[in-house]
Amino acid sequence: MRNCHISFILCVLLSWKASICSAQSITIDSIITPSSLKALVQTLSADSFQGRLTGTMQAAQAATFISEQFKQAGAAPISGNDGYLMPFELSYKNNAFSFSIPYKAKSLNVVAALPGHSKPKELVIFSAHFDHIGTQNYTIRTKLPENGKPESGDEIYNGANDNASGISALIHLARYFSQRPNNERTLIFIAFSGEEEGLLGSKHLAEGFDPKVVTAMVNMDMIGRPVDEKKPYITGDDQSNLIALFNKRLTEMAPQYGEKYFQGDRFPNERLYLRSDNYPFARKGITAHTIMSTSPNDPYYHSLNDEWETLDYPFMADVVKAIAMAATCLTDGSDTPKKY
Repeated sequence: MRNCHISFILCVLLSWKASICSAQSITIDSIITPSSLKALVQTLSADSFQGRLTGTMQAAQAATFISEQFKQAGAAPISGNDGYLMPFELSYKNNAFSFSIPYKAKSLNVVAALPGHSKPKELVIFSAHFDHIGTQNYTIRTKLPENGKPESGDEIYNGANDNASGISALIHLARYFSQRPNNERTLIFIAFSGEEEGLLGSKHLAEGFDPKVVTAMVNMDMIGRPVDEKKPYITGDDQSNLIALFNKRLTEMAPQYGEKYFQGDRFPNERLYLRSDNYPFARKGITAHTIMSTSPNDPYYHSLNDEWETLDYPFMADVVKAIAMAATCLTDGSDTPKKY
């Protein structure tokens, strides 16, 4: 995706067919609902995807499903890709897996875009990772000890919260922004693979972005189970003023959320800012943060019990709507976050 910030814009402007005529009559509450979020989480965390381990056939099937959802949302593919799919080759010099695999494997990121109107060469990235850790027999070497109480015979790490929840949010944001007539900046939606093996998909893709044209990156990871205050938090909040911009815009659009709905990093000692797909972009000088809702010490983290039934969908709907509204300070071109 090197030097892509010009070529994909031309492609998007030519191929994008999402209608904005009905945008005024469609409300955020009709686009982002607990039931619609749950439906996508259920699908992506189904046993049929076998835990979406990077490089497997099931992970490729999940990528295809996500690309179909982007298409239905009205977001366009990027020039030079295989539709919405961006393949890349992974080399396993240091085997990250607990089983023997070929030296090289093919993986897929999924990328889509909505063109900006008055500032099309300025980009806002929304992202989440769709991979997880597979099954007990085919998983990553760094798998944590089981902290849950899985059913007898359960062998699949379904990854409902980690990170079908983030992908469900990502798809809903694409649906929401495709219906808004005032996206002044171009919006990029990325579903990463290879996160669990060391941010491999985001490391690969970050190399193709020019930091000068990326206004900000908003990544989402594990947003379906809240910690005690039932508010999302932003990792690396001391790295920029994004949290202040988000809380200001959200208060203006939906004062019922309160003035500090988005919290600072609740777990700074866990170094979460460095552990999710925002970080390869942040290293390039891009304002890039991850929004989370779950504790990294959650008992279902990397557990066989991370099933769709364990998520709080009304809470999750509130979070996704808050992200959508707060992020309009970026998408409408009115604000540009400052790095500290």
